Parts: sequence; structure tokens; C-alpha cells
Amino acid sequence: MNDRQATARALAGWGLPPARTARLAGGAVNEHWRVEPPSGEPLVLRRYNSRHADRAIPYEHDLLRFLAERSWPVAAPLPTPNGETVVLTTDGRWALFPFLIGSPPPHEPLYQQRKGAVLALLHEDMAEWDSPGQRPTFGRVTDLDVQVRADGFDSFAALIARFAEADRERAEALTRYREANLDALVRLGYDAQPDVVIYNECLQNNVLFEEGDVTALLDFDLAHEDARVADIARSLLVDCWPHGPDLHYWMAGYAAHARPRLRAAEVDLIPALMVANELWNAVVPLAISSHDDHEWMRTSVRQSIDERLPALQAAQADLRRVIRAGAGFPA
Repeated sequence: MNDRQATARALAGWGLPPARTARLAGGAVNEHWRVEPPSGEPLVLRRYNSRHADRAIPYEHDLLRFLAERSWPVAAPLPTPNGETVVLTTDGRWALFPFLIGSPPPHEPLYQQRKGAVLALLHEDMAEWDSPGQRPTFGRVTDLDVQVRADGFDSFAALIARFAEADRERAEALTRYREANLDALVRLGYDAQPDVVIYNECLQNNVLFEEGDVTALLDFDLAHEDARVADIARSLLVDCWPHGPDLHYWMAGYAAHARPRLRAAEVDLIPALMVANELWNAVVPLAISSHDDHEWMRTSVRQSIDERLPALQAAQADLRRVIRAGAGFPA
């Protein structure tokens, strides 16, 4: 497929002439291009992956519009002349966004603290959004049956059965980690935690800074509803673990700005929810790579099962101590 022709057909949906485009790195599923129109500011053109359900898109777009109205540095989708925010062409489904400036922060404690604070403030504002309920095709981080349906599996068990045909040992290990994690979360009261709107991508290159100020929050493609500590756990897992000071400073930033304030029972859920997020990190790539040739995903799955999940499980007591201290609770 010719990118230039495909993007030109998409841009026509917004009444824009063909423009110079360049593919952007990042984004594990959807594709993005920087667009340089003949006049005006640069834009970002997204093509949604085929596994992304049509009915899940309005949730993200509505949330982005709400946050933009609250002066958050997010890229709200740009409407077509007909007021639509998704354009369908023979090449796929497209959305167009403003291009936001900024750079990923340096890996320093101060910036970990700031990212924690940003997520706390974001949670407070997202709680004011008139959410329609759970985003279609999404579920809590533990709802792995929901996560694998986009790739043709009825359930986590069906995926494991397929995986066991090729790698029984790892399939059995993944099942054991999931069962142990579900037991831990029940014991810690995860089911009693209320669902709120979560970002689920407050990490890595999605929070951009300029001169210490946050200038962009990118990629709300995984926003949905879950306990707020599930959102915290994902950020800590991806951005901070296993570095103890990063965990501490990130939690201190969140706890200082959380409204309502974090409770000890919530904080004690976070280490187990980090395991739940790592299970998600293994299961979703496993489902995708079952029918697509993504060797890097298969490698990631093996690393999760062989290295990250056992290390996380072994570190639960230490994680609890560090995270409680960062949140201001006695260890």
C-alpha cells in the first residue's frame, strides 16, 4: 500500500489537499503520520488497527474533547466539515489530531514525581466527565477473557489451550501466575474498588515536557474504566520498576495531589495490580501474535513468563514497603 496515496485519501475527508507526511515511531497497534499541510500547524493522522472496534472510538474522542475543554494539553480529534471525527476510506479508519510539542522527560526522580502528580490531577478531572460506563470491548485489567476476543478467542482459557500446543510449560506457568494473582486480588479487596475513568498510558513517551512544564499527554487509546490503583500500577510497572527510588517518588507525587486521598487498602492493592498488568502485557501480545507475524511480541511474552512475572511475584513484600512509604503510610 502506498502511504502517500492512502494518507491523501484520508486527508480529503477533512477537506485537506495532499500534504507532506512522515511516519511517526511509537504506538504498538495503530499507525501515525505527522502531516505538514501547505498552511497552518502540523497535524497527526492516525489509522486505527483493524482489531480496534468501531464502537470503542467515540469513548476516546469524547473524553479527549472533555479534557481539552478543561485546558489539559491533549490532542482532541479534529472534526470533518460534516462534524465527524472518523473518516473511512478503502485504506482503513482515520482520525486527525493537532500535533503537540514537547519531549519525553529525563529519567530523574523529580520527573517521576511530576508524572505521579499529573495522573492524580487527571484522575480528579476525569471523574467529572459524564462517562457512559465501561468502554465497549474493554474491561478491568483482570478481565482477560475480554482482552483476547479481538483476536478471535472466546476466553483466556481458549488462548492458553492454543498456546499449550506450542509451549505447554509456559502455558502452564502463565495459568499459575494468573490464578495466584486473582486469589491475591480477591484477598486484598480489588472487587470492592469503584470503577473510575483511567488513562492507562501515563508512561514512557506519552507525557511530554518543555522546561519542566507538561506540554502534552498522548495516546488515550487504552482509556477505559477500572480502579484508579490499576492505573497507578501500570505506570509504576512500566516506568519505575524495579528501581526503588522511582517507585517512591512517583507515589509521593500522586499521593500529594490525589483527591480523594489514597487509602491504605488501595495502596496495598498496587503490588498485586502490577502483576495483573504484567499478565495483561503477556496475554495481549500472545493473542495478537497467534495470528500475526510479530516475533518481537513472542519474545516479549517469553520474557514476561520467564523473567518479569516471577521477579514481580518474588518482590511483592518489598514493593508493598516502598509503595506504602512513598504514599505516606507506615511500611
